[in-house]
Amino acid sequence: MKTLLRIDSSPRKDASLSRQLANKLQTRLEKEGPIVVQNRDLYYDELVKLGNEDQINGFFTPIENQTDSQKTAIKGSNILANEFANADEYLFAVPMYNFGVSAGLKTYIDLISRAGITFNYADGSPVGLLKNKKAYVIIVTGGTPLESDYDFVTPYLRVLLNFIGVTDIEFIKVASTSTNVEKALINAKSEIEVLDVSR
Repeated sequence: MKTLLRIDSSPRKDASLSRQLANKLQTRLEKEGPIVVQNRDLYYDELVKLGNEDQINGFFTPIENQTDSQKTAIKGSNILANEFANADEYLFAVPMYNFGVSAGLKTYIDLISRAGITFNYADGSPVGLLKNKKAYVIIVTGGTPLESDYDFVTPYLRVLLNFIGVTDIEFIKVASTSTNVEKALINAKSEIEVLDVSR
């Protein structure tokens, strides 16, 4: 049975538009066939937190040479990165904050981007290890047009996912919700309804 890893990156709960749309898409994915759903709610997850010097040094120290404090510092990252690597599909619920991703999502990305787990080096160049995976990325903005010069979310997530090997990416773009939120939601829900989610 395949595993879907859902990642919510808004601190808002019921009022979050990205969560509402992710709920709808998750329902569609569950109807497509049996899947195991795992959740990471980034602003409410004790493993998603800024690191320290021991963590950074631990990332680049062979296991046999790590100090006890380094092992403790990277424990949460190990859990998150391996969970991400073991999932088959991803569902990202992403609000745009100040033209970029939220602090919670950026922190999470730094924790899962791990050499030897999600990518590796071959002849001095990085190679993504996550092959044959599918990512659904819902991006919601208040007024910033997506794919514009001011959108630093879409290209960043595309590059990041490609970097770790995920090239099959479906973006659901929900822009300018502050102008007409009802219209934006109707259009997004209609797009989700016709989205090809076949496995």
